[in-house]
Amino acid sequence: MATQRTRKERERELRRELLLQAAEKVFGRKPFDEASMHEVAKEAQIGMQGLYEQFPSKQALYESLILSRVQAIRKAITEALAKPADPLERLRLWAEHCVSSFDNAPAFFPVFLRERIHNDWGLQTRFGSSIHKLLDGEDRRVKELLDAAVKSGHIRIRDVDFLLQFFFGVLQASLHNHLRSHPGEEAKECVQRAMELFLKGAGTAR
Repeated sequence: MATQRTRKERERELRRELLLQAAEKVFGRKPFDEASMHEVAKEAQIGMQGLYEQFPSKQALYESLILSRVQAIRKAITEALAKPADPLERLRLWAEHCVSSFDNAPAFFPVFLRERIHNDWGLQTRFGSSIHKLLDGEDRRVKELLDAAVKSGHIRIRDVDFLLQFFFGVLQASLHNHLRSHPGEEAKECVQRAMELFLKGAGTAR
């Protein structure tokens, strides 16, 4: 009996992940207000009843998508940064795991960008604060990495808030090019391009 229950739980988890993958594609193509649960069910090739058994509303589905993906990215980054390394290497590792995560879920990238813009500008949204707490937490971590790079003499600009936006900007540009124009490119190449641009603008070498 326990084996059967475990199998059912596993099947439920697989169905849930299938729906989240479908939601990535739908919300990646359309903003929240224009996307529909019907489109998600059609994308996943699952009936509406099966969708609502997993997610009672479109908002619950969207929040689950954001939380699950961002939590997975943060977990991978935390594990990667557990080993001691030079400040710039730690910043590079952060970027590589971020890029690798979007490689595994490219449709999530535009969804993530929308939430990131809302969070950066302090715009009001209908969604729970848990999403933005996760994003704020990752911002604090990157600021700590940047501050360590400044103190170690690798970066000449000392305004960490500016450095955060500059770093995210070049990484976003490189990642956009990586996903749209060079999907076969290694994550390390994407990050190398971003790091070169970042250090050219903010590094000690001019």
